[in-house]
Amino acid sequence: MGSNDVCSCGAKHTGHICMLKSKGLNEEVAHLTEHPTVACFTCGVEANSPDNVCMPVPLD
Repeated sequence: MGSNDVCSCGAKHTGHICMLKSKGLNEEVAHLTEHPTVACFTCGVEANSPDNVCMPVPLD
C-alpha cells in the first residue's frame, strides 16, 4: 500500500500480504502467492486467497 492508501480491514489486516512483506516474512508471502486467484485492487499484489489482500478482485 502506498503512503496515502488506508486499509479498512481492521484486525484482519495482519494476515495480508502487504503487512507480511513489511515485516520481512518473505517465505510466508511466497506460500500465499504460489497459485494466485485474486489481485489486490489497492497495491496489485496477486494472492491465492481473497483473505490475504485488502481489496480483492478476481484474476481473469
